[in-house]
Amino acid sequence: MADFTHSIGIMVRRVRSAAGMEELSLAESSVLKRLEMDGAATTAELARLERVKPQSMGATVAALEKAGLVVKRPHPTDGRQMHIQLSTKGKSWRARTIHAKHAWLAQAILQLSKADQAALFKAGEIMKRLAEQ
Repeated sequence: MADFTHSIGIMVRRVRSAAGMEELSLAESSVLKRLEMDGAATTAELARLERVKPQSMGATVAALEKAGLVVKRPHPTDGRQMHIQLSTKGKSWRARTIHAKHAWLAQAILQLSKADQAALFKAGEIMKRLAEQ
């Protein structure tokens, strides 16, 4: 079990490194992905979806805003809240990192035998099912 979890950690770090993502935390990267996939959200919504405390999400959003990757806009129906959304810079950053991750991973997978590729893809399906439980 320890070797398995260690291997996953190494893979995550390697993919993040290939994409130049070291400058962002996993939490920050996750929020950017969620905003890209789901659209604008409040800090409270993001905290609930990411399963963290609102204070922690506030710090994450503040760091992303300082980096220019997200912007805050007034909530359309509740003047007390703000919607957080990707900025133009944030959208560009996401596109670049996705391309870099996919390029590195595709190149690495091409180095494997067809049997290993099939096993890897099957393992990916199983890991996704586990994560979604």
